[in-house]
Amino acid sequence: MAETERGCPLAEGVRFRLLGPMTARTADGAALALGPNQQRALLAVLLLRAGRPVPVPELCDALWGERPPARAVGTVRTYASRLRALFEPDRPARAPARILVFASGGYTLRLSRPAVDIDDFERGLTDAARLRSAGAVRQAYRTRERALALWTGPPLAGLPGPHAEARRDRLTGLWLTAREAHFHDALELGLDRETPAVPALRAFAAEHPLREGAQELLMRALHRAGRTGEALAVYEATRETLALELGATPGPGLTALHHTLRSRSRTRPTPRPLAGACAERGAAGPFVGRDAESDLVLGVLAGAPGAVPVAVLTGMPGIGKTALAAHVAERARGLFPDGVLRAGLGAGAAAPLGRLVRALGAPGAAVPEGTEARAALYRSLLAGRRVLLLLDGARDTAGLLPLLPGTPGCAALVTSASRGLVVPGARPVEVPELEDGAALELLGAVAGARRARQDPAGLRELAARCAGLPLALHLAGRRLRLEPGLSAAELASPGGTGPLARLRADGRAVEDGFRRRAQGLSPGALRALRATATAPDRFGTAEVAALLAAGEPEAAGAIEELVDSGLLAPGVSGRYRCHPLVRAFASHRLGPA
Repeated sequence: MAETERGCPLAEGVRFRLLGPMTARTADGAALALGPNQQRALLAVLLLRAGRPVPVPELCDALWGERPPARAVGTVRTYASRLRALFEPDRPARAPARILVFASGGYTLRLSRPAVDIDDFERGLTDAARLRSAGAVRQAYRTRERALALWTGPPLAGLPGPHAEARRDRLTGLWLTAREAHFHDALELGLDRETPAVPALRAFAAEHPLREGAQELLMRALHRAGRTGEALAVYEATRETLALELGATPGPGLTALHHTLRSRSRTRPTPRPLAGACAERGAAGPFVGRDAESDLVLGVLAGAPGAVPVAVLTGMPGIGKTALAAHVAERARGLFPDGVLRAGLGAGAAAPLGRLVRALGAPGAAVPEGTEARAALYRSLLAGRRVLLLLDGARDTAGLLPLLPGTPGCAALVTSASRGLVVPGARPVEVPELEDGAALELLGAVAGARRARQDPAGLRELAARCAGLPLALHLAGRRLRLEPGLSAAELASPGGTGPLARLRADGRAVEDGFRRRAQGLSPGALRALRATATAPDRFGTAEVAALLAAGEPEAAGAIEELVDSGLLAPGVSGRYRCHPLVRAFASHRLGPA
Protein backbone atom coordinates (compact mmCIF):
# COMPACT_ATOMS: atom_id res chain seq x y z
CA MET A 1 0.00 0.00 0.00
CA ALA A 2 1.46 3.37 -0.96
CA GLU A 3 1.92 6.03 1.65
CA THR A 4 -0.96 8.45 1.88
CA GLU A 5 -0.22 12.13 1.39
CA ARG A 6 -2.34 13.16 4.33
CA GLY A 7 -2.26 12.23 7.98
CA CYS A 8 -4.29 9.33 9.30
CA PRO A 9 -6.17 9.53 12.60
CA LEU A 10 -4.24 7.49 15.17
CA ALA A 11 -6.02 5.68 17.93
CA GLU A 12 -3.57 3.04 19.12
CA GLY A 13 -1.49 0.15 17.88
CA VAL A 14 0.60 1.95 15.23
CA ARG A 15 3.21 -0.45 13.86
CA PHE A 16 6.70 0.98 13.24
CA ARG A 17 9.37 -0.83 11.26
CA LEU A 18 12.94 0.40 11.71
CA LEU A 19 14.91 -2.77 10.86
CA GLY A 20 15.25 -1.57 7.29
CA PRO A 21 13.68 1.57 5.77
CA MET A 22 11.55 3.33 8.40
CA THR A 23 7.82 2.85 7.84
CA ALA A 24 4.66 3.11 9.94
CA ARG A 25 1.14 1.75 9.57
CA THR A 26 -1.98 2.33 11.62
CA ALA A 27 -3.86 -0.53 13.24
CA ASP A 28 -6.12 -0.77 10.18
CA GLY A 29 -3.15 -1.03 7.81
CA ALA A 30 -2.97 2.54 6.47
CA ALA A 31 0.59 3.69 5.71
CA LEU A 32 1.70 6.98 7.24
CA ALA A 33 3.67 9.55 5.26
CA LEU A 34 6.56 10.15 7.68
CA GLY A 35 8.22 12.88 5.60
CA PRO A 36 11.86 13.36 4.58
CA ASN A 37 14.68 11.30 6.09
CA GLN A 38 15.80 13.92 8.60
CA GLN A 39 12.24 14.25 9.92
CA ARG A 40 12.09 10.46 10.18
CA ALA A 41 15.37 10.53 12.09
CA LEU A 42 13.83 12.95 14.60
CA LEU A 43 10.78 10.69 14.93
CA ALA A 44 13.04 7.68 15.48
CA VAL A 45 14.79 9.43 18.39
CA LEU A 46 11.48 10.25 20.04
CA LEU A 47 10.01 6.82 19.36
CA LEU A 48 12.99 4.93 20.77
CA ARG A 49 12.83 7.00 23.96
CA ALA A 50 9.59 5.13 24.72
CA GLY A 51 7.58 8.10 25.99
CA ARG A 52 10.41 9.84 27.84
CA PRO A 53 11.12 13.55 27.09
CA VAL A 54 14.04 14.51 24.85
CA PRO A 55 15.48 18.03 25.30
CA VAL A 56 15.83 20.11 22.15
CA PRO A 57 19.67 20.38 22.39
CA GLU A 58 19.82 16.60 22.55
CA LEU A 59 17.65 16.34 19.46
CA CYS A 60 19.99 18.73 17.64
CA ASP A 61 22.97 16.58 18.66
CA ALA A 62 21.16 13.46 17.47
CA LEU A 63 20.50 14.94 14.03
CA TRP A 64 23.67 16.97 13.36
CA GLY A 65 26.30 16.13 15.98
CA GLU A 66 28.96 18.73 16.68
CA ARG A 67 28.14 20.93 13.67
CA PRO A 68 24.44 21.81 13.71
CA PRO A 69 23.20 24.35 11.15
CA ALA A 70 22.47 27.91 12.25
CA ARG A 71 18.70 27.27 12.31
CA ALA A 72 18.86 23.82 13.94
CA VAL A 73 16.32 24.62 16.69
CA GLY A 74 13.90 26.12 14.17
CA THR A 75 14.25 23.04 11.95
CA VAL A 76 13.46 20.75 14.91
CA ARG A 77 10.34 22.81 15.63
CA THR A 78 9.28 22.58 11.98
CA TYR A 79 9.65 18.80 12.00
CA ALA A 80 7.71 18.57 15.26
CA SER A 81 4.91 20.67 13.80
CA ARG A 82 4.67 18.42 10.75
CA LEU A 83 4.60 15.30 12.91
CA ARG A 84 1.82 16.79 15.05
CA ALA A 85 -0.19 17.38 11.89
CA LEU A 86 0.42 13.77 10.92
CA PHE A 87 -0.55 12.27 14.27
CA GLU A 88 -3.45 14.63 15.03
CA PRO A 89 -4.80 15.89 11.67
CA ASP A 90 -8.11 17.02 13.18
CA ARG A 91 -6.66 18.96 16.15
CA PRO A 92 -7.91 22.58 16.23
CA ALA A 93 -5.23 25.20 15.57
CA ARG A 94 -4.88 26.44 19.16
CA ALA A 95 -5.71 23.21 20.97
CA PRO A 96 -2.83 21.63 22.93
CA ALA A 97 -1.16 18.61 21.35
CA ARG A 98 -1.86 15.26 22.95
CA ILE A 99 0.55 12.95 21.11
CA LEU A 100 3.72 15.01 20.49
CA VAL A 101 3.98 17.18 23.58
CA PHE A 102 6.46 19.96 24.35
CA ALA A 103 7.25 20.69 28.00
CA SER A 104 10.29 21.77 30.06
CA GLY A 105 12.45 22.34 26.97
CA GLY A 106 11.87 18.94 25.40
CA TYR A 107 9.53 16.85 23.26
CA THR A 108 7.73 13.68 24.34
CA LEU A 109 5.99 11.24 21.99
CA ARG A 110 2.90 9.79 23.67
CA LEU A 111 1.53 7.20 21.28
CA SER A 112 -0.85 4.63 22.68
CA ARG A 113 0.78 1.19 22.65
CA PRO A 114 2.98 1.56 19.55
CA ALA A 115 4.55 -1.64 18.19
CA VAL A 116 8.22 -1.22 17.25
CA ASP A 117 10.06 -4.03 15.48
CA ILE A 118 13.33 -3.13 17.24
CA ASP A 119 11.65 -3.86 20.58
CA ASP A 120 10.34 -7.18 19.25
CA PHE A 121 13.79 -8.03 17.89
CA GLU A 122 15.63 -7.31 21.15
CA ARG A 123 12.93 -9.04 23.20
CA GLY A 124 13.24 -12.12 21.00
CA LEU A 125 17.00 -12.23 21.45
CA THR A 126 16.63 -11.91 25.23
CA ASP A 127 14.04 -14.71 25.32
CA ALA A 128 16.25 -16.92 23.16
CA ALA A 129 19.22 -16.38 25.46
CA ARG A 130 17.08 -17.26 28.50
CA LEU A 131 15.81 -20.44 26.84
CA ARG A 132 19.35 -21.37 25.82
CA SER A 133 20.59 -20.95 29.39
CA ALA A 134 17.76 -23.19 30.59
CA GLY A 135 18.80 -25.92 28.17
CA ALA A 136 15.83 -25.48 25.83
CA VAL A 137 18.00 -25.28 22.72
CA ARG A 138 15.30 -26.06 20.16
CA GLN A 139 12.93 -23.44 21.57
CA ALA A 140 15.82 -20.95 21.67
CA TYR A 141 16.59 -21.71 18.03
CA ARG A 142 13.00 -21.09 16.94
CA THR A 143 12.67 -17.93 19.05
CA ARG A 144 15.88 -16.48 17.63
CA GLU A 145 14.79 -17.41 14.11
CA ARG A 146 11.57 -15.41 14.54
CA ALA A 147 13.56 -12.42 15.81
CA LEU A 148 15.99 -12.58 12.88
CA ALA A 149 13.07 -12.74 10.44
CA LEU A 150 12.12 -9.19 11.48
CA TRP A 151 15.30 -7.90 9.85
CA THR A 152 14.62 -6.52 6.36
CA GLY A 153 17.86 -4.57 5.81
CA PRO A 154 20.24 -2.15 7.54
CA PRO A 155 18.35 -0.64 10.50
CA LEU A 156 17.16 2.96 10.15
CA ALA A 157 18.28 2.76 6.53
CA GLY A 158 18.96 6.15 4.99
CA LEU A 159 18.37 8.10 8.19
CA PRO A 160 21.10 10.70 8.85
CA GLY A 161 22.73 11.84 12.07
CA PRO A 162 24.91 10.46 14.88
CA HIS A 163 21.95 8.92 16.72
CA ALA A 164 20.86 6.85 13.72
CA GLU A 165 24.46 5.85 12.99
CA ALA A 166 25.07 4.73 16.59
CA ARG A 167 21.80 2.77 16.66
CA ARG A 168 22.65 1.20 13.32
CA ASP A 169 26.06 0.08 14.57
CA ARG A 170 24.64 -1.35 17.80
CA LEU A 171 21.79 -3.22 16.11
CA THR A 172 24.07 -4.57 13.40
CA GLY A 173 26.33 -5.94 16.13
CA LEU A 174 23.34 -7.62 17.80
CA TRP A 175 22.24 -9.08 14.48
CA LEU A 176 25.68 -10.51 13.71
CA THR A 177 25.94 -12.08 17.16
CA ALA A 178 22.41 -13.51 16.84
CA ARG A 179 23.23 -15.01 13.43
CA GLU A 180 26.26 -16.74 14.91
CA ALA A 181 24.21 -18.04 17.85
CA HIS A 182 21.55 -19.28 15.41
CA PHE A 183 24.14 -21.23 13.43
CA HIS A 184 25.62 -22.57 16.69
CA ASP A 185 22.22 -23.86 17.84
CA ALA A 186 21.58 -25.43 14.44
CA LEU A 187 24.86 -27.37 14.66
CA GLU A 188 24.17 -28.46 18.23
CA LEU A 189 20.71 -29.70 17.25
CA GLY A 190 22.10 -31.56 14.26
CA LEU A 191 19.98 -29.54 11.86
CA ASP A 192 22.90 -29.37 9.45
CA ARG A 193 22.32 -33.07 8.77
CA GLU A 194 18.73 -32.34 7.70
CA THR A 195 19.42 -29.13 5.77
CA PRO A 196 23.08 -28.62 4.79
CA ALA A 197 24.42 -25.65 6.75
CA VAL A 198 27.78 -25.34 5.07
CA PRO A 199 26.70 -23.14 2.09
CA ALA A 200 24.87 -20.63 4.35
CA LEU A 201 27.68 -20.62 6.88
CA ARG A 202 30.29 -20.21 4.15
CA ALA A 203 28.45 -17.19 2.76
CA PHE A 204 28.11 -15.64 6.22
CA ALA A 205 31.76 -16.31 7.14
CA ALA A 206 32.93 -14.98 3.78
CA GLU A 207 31.01 -11.73 4.23
CA HIS A 208 32.47 -11.28 7.73
CA PRO A 209 36.04 -12.59 7.50
CA LEU A 210 37.20 -10.80 10.69
CA ARG A 211 34.60 -12.48 12.95
CA GLU A 212 36.44 -15.42 14.45
CA GLY A 213 33.21 -16.92 15.81
CA ALA A 214 31.83 -17.26 12.29
CA GLN A 215 35.04 -18.87 11.03
CA GLU A 216 35.03 -21.32 13.96
CA LEU A 217 31.43 -22.34 13.21
CA LEU A 218 32.31 -22.89 9.54
CA MET A 219 35.30 -25.04 10.54
CA ARG A 220 33.09 -27.17 12.79
CA ALA A 221 30.44 -27.59 10.10
CA LEU A 222 33.03 -28.57 7.50
CA HIS A 223 34.64 -31.07 9.87
CA ARG A 224 31.27 -32.65 10.66
CA ALA A 225 30.66 -32.96 6.92
CA GLY A 226 33.91 -34.92 6.58
CA ARG A 227 35.80 -32.01 5.02
CA THR A 228 38.50 -31.49 7.63
CA GLY A 229 41.06 -30.36 5.08
CA GLU A 230 38.80 -27.48 4.06
CA ALA A 231 38.20 -26.65 7.74
CA LEU A 232 41.96 -26.35 8.27
CA ALA A 233 42.18 -24.15 5.18
CA VAL A 234 39.58 -21.81 6.72
CA TYR A 235 41.88 -21.43 9.74
CA GLU A 236 44.89 -20.61 7.57
CA ALA A 237 42.88 -18.09 5.57
CA THR A 238 41.57 -16.46 8.76
CA ARG A 239 45.05 -16.32 10.29
CA GLU A 240 46.37 -14.51 7.21
CA THR A 241 43.37 -12.16 7.12
CA LEU A 242 43.77 -11.16 10.78
CA ALA A 243 47.49 -10.57 10.32
CA LEU A 244 47.00 -8.53 7.17
CA GLU A 245 44.03 -6.42 8.26
CA LEU A 246 44.50 -6.08 12.03
CA GLY A 247 48.05 -7.14 12.76
CA ALA A 248 46.55 -9.77 15.11
CA THR A 249 46.64 -13.55 15.60
CA PRO A 250 43.68 -15.92 16.03
CA GLY A 251 42.17 -16.07 19.50
CA PRO A 252 42.28 -19.07 21.85
CA GLY A 253 38.98 -20.58 20.66
CA LEU A 254 39.96 -20.70 17.01
CA THR A 255 43.50 -21.81 17.84
CA ALA A 256 42.30 -24.66 20.08
CA LEU A 257 39.89 -25.90 17.41
CA HIS A 258 42.64 -25.78 14.81
CA HIS A 259 44.93 -27.83 17.07
CA THR A 260 42.18 -30.38 17.70
CA LEU A 261 41.35 -30.82 14.03
CA ARG A 262 45.01 -31.15 13.07
CA SER A 263 45.56 -33.80 15.71
CA ARG A 264 42.55 -35.75 14.42
CA SER A 265 43.63 -35.52 10.81
CA ARG A 266 45.70 -38.55 9.84
CA THR A 267 46.97 -37.20 6.54
CA ARG A 268 47.44 -33.66 7.84
CA PRO A 269 46.84 -32.22 4.34
CA THR A 270 48.35 -28.92 3.38
CA PRO A 271 45.53 -26.36 3.55
CA ARG A 272 44.67 -24.73 0.26
CA PRO A 273 42.63 -21.58 -0.36
CA LEU A 274 38.89 -22.07 -0.74
CA ALA A 275 37.46 -20.84 -4.02
CA GLY A 276 34.27 -19.66 -2.38
CA ALA A 277 35.64 -18.04 0.77
CA CYS A 278 36.41 -14.35 0.86
CA ALA A 279 38.42 -14.89 4.03
CA GLU A 280 41.41 -16.13 2.08
CA ARG A 281 44.38 -13.83 1.66
CA GLY A 282 43.40 -12.89 -1.88
CA ALA A 283 39.92 -11.87 -0.79
CA ALA A 284 40.95 -10.15 2.40
CA GLY A 285 42.97 -7.53 0.65
CA PRO A 286 46.01 -8.31 -1.49
CA PHE A 287 48.31 -5.30 -1.53
CA VAL A 288 48.98 -4.14 -5.09
CA GLY A 289 50.48 -0.99 -6.54
CA ARG A 290 51.53 1.83 -4.23
CA ASP A 291 55.24 1.18 -4.80
CA ALA A 292 56.08 4.88 -5.08
CA GLU A 293 54.04 5.87 -2.01
CA SER A 294 55.37 2.92 -0.01
CA ASP A 295 59.00 3.78 -0.78
CA LEU A 296 58.38 7.45 -0.01
CA VAL A 297 56.84 6.76 3.41
CA LEU A 298 59.51 4.22 4.30
CA GLY A 299 62.16 6.80 3.51
CA VAL A 300 60.42 9.33 5.76
CA LEU A 301 60.28 6.87 8.66
CA ALA A 302 63.95 5.97 8.28
CA GLY A 303 64.59 9.65 8.99
CA ALA A 304 67.81 11.21 10.17
CA PRO A 305 69.68 10.21 13.35
CA GLY A 306 68.22 11.95 16.39
CA ALA A 307 64.94 12.81 14.60
CA VAL A 308 61.37 11.75 15.37
CA PRO A 309 59.89 11.37 11.87
CA VAL A 310 56.14 11.59 11.33
CA ALA A 311 54.36 10.70 8.09
CA VAL A 312 50.66 11.57 7.63
CA LEU A 313 48.72 9.62 5.01
CA THR A 314 45.65 11.47 3.74
CA GLY A 315 43.09 10.83 1.05
CA MET A 316 39.43 10.25 0.35
CA PRO A 317 37.39 7.64 2.27
CA GLY A 318 38.07 4.11 1.04
CA ILE A 319 41.34 5.01 -0.72
CA GLY A 320 43.39 2.49 1.30
CA LYS A 321 45.24 4.68 3.78
CA THR A 322 45.16 2.05 6.52
CA ALA A 323 46.22 -0.76 4.18
CA LEU A 324 49.18 1.30 2.95
CA ALA A 325 50.15 2.18 6.52
CA ALA A 326 50.03 -1.50 7.58
CA HIS A 327 52.11 -2.50 4.55
CA VAL A 328 54.76 0.11 5.26
CA ALA A 329 54.79 -0.76 8.97
CA GLU A 330 55.53 -4.38 8.07
CA ARG A 331 58.37 -3.31 5.78
CA ALA A 332 59.73 -1.01 8.49
CA ARG A 333 59.93 -3.60 11.29
CA GLY A 334 63.69 -3.91 10.87
CA LEU A 335 64.08 -0.19 11.62
CA PHE A 336 62.15 -0.51 14.89
CA PRO A 337 63.41 -3.54 16.83
CA ASP A 338 61.21 -2.75 19.85
CA GLY A 339 58.09 -3.26 17.78
CA VAL A 340 55.15 -1.63 16.04
CA LEU A 341 52.22 -0.40 18.13
CA ARG A 342 48.90 0.35 16.48
CA ALA A 343 46.08 2.46 17.92
CA GLY A 344 42.78 3.44 16.40
CA LEU A 345 41.97 7.05 17.19
CA GLY A 346 38.62 8.62 17.92
CA ALA A 347 37.40 11.67 19.79
CA GLY A 348 40.12 12.64 22.25
CA ALA A 349 43.52 11.19 23.11
CA ALA A 350 42.91 9.76 26.61
CA ALA A 351 41.47 6.38 25.54
CA PRO A 352 44.14 5.49 22.95
CA LEU A 353 46.86 6.68 25.32
CA GLY A 354 45.50 4.29 27.93
CA ARG A 355 45.66 1.40 25.48
CA LEU A 356 49.19 2.29 24.37
CA VAL A 357 50.69 2.59 27.85
CA ARG A 358 49.21 -0.78 28.78
CA ALA A 359 50.71 -2.24 25.60
CA LEU A 360 54.05 -0.76 26.65
CA GLY A 361 53.91 -2.66 29.93
CA ALA A 362 52.12 -0.40 32.40
CA PRO A 363 49.73 -2.42 34.62
CA GLY A 364 46.12 -1.30 34.51
CA ALA A 365 46.20 0.04 38.07
CA ALA A 366 49.17 2.27 37.20
CA VAL A 367 47.43 4.04 34.30
CA PRO A 368 46.51 7.53 35.50
CA GLU A 369 43.39 9.48 34.63
CA GLY A 370 43.54 12.46 32.28
CA THR A 371 45.27 13.07 28.97
CA GLU A 372 48.28 14.98 30.32
CA ALA A 373 49.19 12.40 32.93
CA ARG A 374 48.81 9.54 30.47
CA ALA A 375 50.87 11.39 27.84
CA ALA A 376 53.69 11.90 30.35
CA LEU A 377 53.70 8.20 31.26
CA TYR A 378 53.53 7.29 27.57
CA ARG A 379 56.63 9.32 26.72
CA SER A 380 58.55 7.95 29.70
CA LEU A 381 57.78 4.38 28.60
CA LEU A 382 58.97 5.15 25.06
CA ALA A 383 62.27 6.60 26.29
CA GLY A 384 65.22 4.51 25.12
CA ARG A 385 63.06 2.39 22.82
CA ARG A 386 62.80 2.24 19.04
CA VAL A 387 59.10 1.88 18.34
CA LEU A 388 56.93 2.69 15.34
CA LEU A 389 53.49 4.07 16.25
CA LEU A 390 50.75 3.44 13.68
CA LEU A 391 48.04 5.96 14.62
CA ASP A 392 44.99 5.18 12.52
CA GLY A 393 42.06 7.52 11.84
CA ALA A 394 43.20 10.85 13.32
CA ARG A 395 40.29 13.31 13.35
CA ASP A 396 41.98 16.52 14.44
CA THR A 397 45.33 17.90 15.49
CA ALA A 398 44.41 18.30 19.17
CA GLY A 399 43.52 14.63 19.49
CA LEU A 400 46.70 13.52 17.72
CA LEU A 401 49.52 15.59 19.24
CA PRO A 402 49.58 13.87 22.68
CA LEU A 403 50.08 10.52 20.91
CA LEU A 404 53.15 11.54 18.90
CA PRO A 405 56.39 10.14 20.34
CA GLY A 406 58.99 12.60 21.58
CA THR A 407 61.89 10.16 21.79
CA PRO A 408 64.53 10.02 19.01
CA GLY A 409 64.54 6.55 17.48
CA CYS A 410 60.75 6.34 17.49
CA ALA A 411 58.52 7.38 14.60
CA ALA A 412 54.83 7.80 13.87
CA LEU A 413 52.77 6.81 10.85
CA VAL A 414 49.40 8.57 10.90
CA THR A 415 46.32 8.08 8.73
CA SER A 416 43.60 10.70 8.46
CA ALA A 417 40.66 11.40 6.17
CA SER A 418 41.18 15.12 6.80
CA ARG A 419 43.67 17.01 4.67
CA GLY A 420 43.32 19.87 7.15
CA LEU A 421 45.36 18.10 9.84
CA VAL A 422 48.26 20.34 10.94
CA VAL A 423 51.21 18.44 12.46
CA PRO A 424 54.43 20.46 12.83
CA GLY A 425 57.37 18.80 11.08
CA ALA A 426 55.26 15.99 9.59
CA ARG A 427 55.51 14.87 5.98
CA PRO A 428 52.02 14.71 4.37
CA VAL A 429 51.56 11.98 1.78
CA GLU A 430 48.46 12.01 -0.39
CA VAL A 431 47.23 8.49 -1.24
CA PRO A 432 45.89 8.54 -4.83
CA GLU A 433 43.54 6.20 -6.70
CA LEU A 434 45.07 2.98 -7.99
CA GLU A 435 46.25 3.00 -11.59
CA ASP A 436 44.21 0.92 -14.04
CA GLY A 437 46.52 -2.10 -14.06
CA ALA A 438 46.77 -2.30 -10.29
CA ALA A 439 43.01 -1.79 -9.91
CA LEU A 440 42.26 -4.70 -12.26
CA GLU A 441 44.83 -6.87 -10.47
CA LEU A 442 43.22 -6.14 -7.10
CA LEU A 443 39.69 -6.81 -8.35
CA GLY A 444 40.76 -10.07 -9.99
CA ALA A 445 42.55 -11.26 -6.85
CA VAL A 446 39.49 -10.65 -4.67
CA ALA A 447 36.96 -11.98 -7.20
CA GLY A 448 39.00 -15.16 -7.70
CA ALA A 449 41.20 -16.65 -10.37
CA ARG A 450 38.31 -18.53 -12.04
CA ARG A 451 36.24 -15.37 -12.45
CA ALA A 452 39.29 -13.50 -13.77
CA ARG A 453 39.89 -16.21 -16.39
CA GLN A 454 36.24 -16.54 -17.44
CA ASP A 455 35.24 -12.88 -17.67
CA PRO A 456 38.24 -10.57 -18.19
CA ALA A 457 36.20 -8.00 -20.14
CA GLY A 458 33.55 -7.79 -17.43
CA LEU A 459 36.19 -7.31 -14.74
CA ARG A 460 37.81 -4.52 -16.75
CA GLU A 461 34.45 -2.75 -17.05
CA LEU A 462 33.76 -3.15 -13.33
CA ALA A 463 37.25 -1.97 -12.37
CA ALA A 464 36.71 1.12 -14.50
CA ARG A 465 33.43 1.82 -12.67
CA CYS A 466 35.24 1.58 -9.33
CA ALA A 467 37.64 4.25 -10.63
CA GLY A 468 40.70 3.11 -8.69
CA LEU A 469 39.07 3.16 -5.24
CA PRO A 470 40.44 0.13 -3.33
CA LEU A 471 37.44 -0.27 -1.00
CA ALA A 472 35.07 -0.31 -3.99
CA LEU A 473 37.28 -2.88 -5.73
CA HIS A 474 37.37 -5.05 -2.59
CA LEU A 475 33.63 -4.97 -2.09
CA ALA A 476 32.89 -5.53 -5.78
CA GLY A 477 35.20 -8.56 -5.77
CA ARG A 478 33.58 -9.94 -2.61
CA ARG A 479 30.15 -9.47 -4.15
CA LEU A 480 31.17 -11.50 -7.18
CA ARG A 481 32.45 -14.27 -4.90
CA LEU A 482 29.28 -14.29 -2.82
CA GLU A 483 26.98 -14.38 -5.87
CA PRO A 484 28.37 -16.73 -8.54
CA GLY A 485 25.36 -15.97 -10.74
CA LEU A 486 26.00 -12.22 -10.71
CA SER A 487 27.97 -11.01 -13.70
CA ALA A 488 30.61 -8.31 -13.44
CA ALA A 489 28.83 -6.36 -16.18
CA GLU A 490 25.57 -6.45 -14.18
CA LEU A 491 27.31 -5.16 -11.07
CA ALA A 492 28.94 -2.42 -13.14
CA SER A 493 25.66 -1.40 -14.79
CA PRO A 494 25.07 2.36 -14.60
CA GLY A 495 21.30 1.87 -14.16
CA GLY A 496 19.72 3.27 -10.97
CA THR A 497 22.48 4.14 -8.54
CA GLY A 498 25.02 2.08 -10.46
CA PRO A 499 27.48 -0.07 -8.52
CA LEU A 500 27.39 2.24 -5.50
CA ALA A 501 24.27 0.75 -3.91
CA ARG A 502 25.50 -2.87 -4.08
CA LEU A 503 29.07 -2.38 -2.90
CA ARG A 504 28.48 -3.62 0.64
CA ALA A 505 30.06 -6.54 2.51
CA ASP A 506 31.39 -7.32 5.99
CA GLY A 507 29.27 -4.55 7.45
CA ARG A 508 30.98 -1.94 5.26
CA ALA A 509 29.82 0.02 2.25
CA VAL A 510 31.58 2.42 -0.08
CA GLU A 511 29.13 5.17 0.69
CA ASP A 512 29.45 4.86 4.49
CA GLY A 513 32.67 6.85 4.52
CA PHE A 514 31.20 9.45 2.19
CA ARG A 515 28.13 9.79 4.44
CA ARG A 516 30.21 10.25 7.60
CA ARG A 517 32.27 12.95 5.93
CA ALA A 518 29.15 14.67 4.55
CA GLN A 519 27.49 14.72 7.99
CA GLY A 520 30.32 16.92 9.27
CA LEU A 521 30.00 19.52 6.52
CA SER A 522 28.55 22.99 6.88
CA PRO A 523 25.32 23.67 4.92
CA GLY A 524 27.28 25.65 2.31
CA ALA A 525 29.80 22.88 1.75
CA LEU A 526 27.01 20.31 1.58
CA ARG A 527 25.31 22.36 -1.15
CA ALA A 528 28.62 22.55 -3.00
CA LEU A 529 29.02 18.77 -2.73
CA ARG A 530 25.57 18.31 -4.28
CA ALA A 531 26.58 20.71 -7.06
CA THR A 532 29.62 18.57 -7.97
CA ALA A 533 27.24 15.91 -9.30
CA THR A 534 26.55 18.16 -12.30
CA ALA A 535 29.91 19.96 -12.50
CA PRO A 536 32.42 19.28 -15.32
CA ASP A 537 35.15 16.67 -14.76
CA ARG A 538 37.56 19.45 -13.80
CA PHE A 539 36.11 22.62 -12.37
CA GLY A 540 37.13 25.77 -10.55
CA THR A 541 35.66 28.23 -8.09
CA ALA A 542 33.76 30.12 -10.79
CA GLU A 543 31.85 27.03 -11.96
CA VAL A 544 30.86 26.11 -8.40
CA ALA A 545 29.78 29.69 -7.69
CA ALA A 546 27.57 29.61 -10.80
CA LEU A 547 25.99 26.30 -9.82
CA LEU A 548 25.27 27.63 -6.33
CA ALA A 549 24.18 31.07 -7.52
CA ALA A 550 26.65 32.42 -4.95
CA GLY A 551 29.69 34.65 -4.86
CA GLU A 552 33.15 33.27 -5.51
CA PRO A 553 34.37 33.86 -1.91
CA GLU A 554 31.50 31.71 -0.60
CA ALA A 555 32.21 29.02 -3.21
CA ALA A 556 35.94 29.10 -2.40
CA GLY A 557 35.24 28.52 1.30
CA ALA A 558 32.95 25.58 0.52
CA ILE A 559 35.53 24.06 -1.84
CA GLU A 560 38.26 24.39 0.78
CA GLU A 561 36.06 22.57 3.31
CA LEU A 562 35.35 19.77 0.82
CA VAL A 563 39.06 19.38 0.05
CA ASP A 564 39.88 19.20 3.77
CA SER A 565 37.17 16.55 4.24
CA GLY A 566 38.64 14.33 1.53
CA LEU A 567 35.52 14.49 -0.66
CA LEU A 568 37.13 16.73 -3.27
CA ALA A 569 40.59 16.40 -4.77
CA PRO A 570 42.71 19.43 -5.64
CA GLY A 571 43.96 19.48 -9.18
CA VAL A 572 46.33 21.85 -10.97
CA SER A 573 45.94 25.53 -11.82
CA GLY A 574 43.11 26.04 -9.36
CA ARG A 575 41.01 23.20 -10.78
CA TYR A 576 39.35 20.48 -8.70
CA ARG A 577 37.96 17.04 -9.39
CA CYS A 578 35.38 14.81 -7.74
CA HIS A 579 35.75 11.02 -7.72
CA PRO A 580 33.01 9.32 -9.83
CA LEU A 581 31.65 7.38 -6.82
CA VAL A 582 31.50 10.57 -4.76
CA ARG A 583 29.56 12.10 -7.66
CA ALA A 584 27.18 9.13 -7.60
CA PHE A 585 26.75 9.54 -3.84
CA ALA A 586 26.10 13.28 -4.17
CA SER A 587 23.59 12.69 -6.97
CA HIS A 588 21.66 9.69 -5.66
CA ARG A 589 21.95 10.09 -1.90
CA LEU A 590 22.01 13.86 -1.34
CA GLY A 591 19.61 15.05 -4.04
CA PRO A 592 19.81 18.33 -5.99
CA ALA A 593 21.78 21.33 -4.70
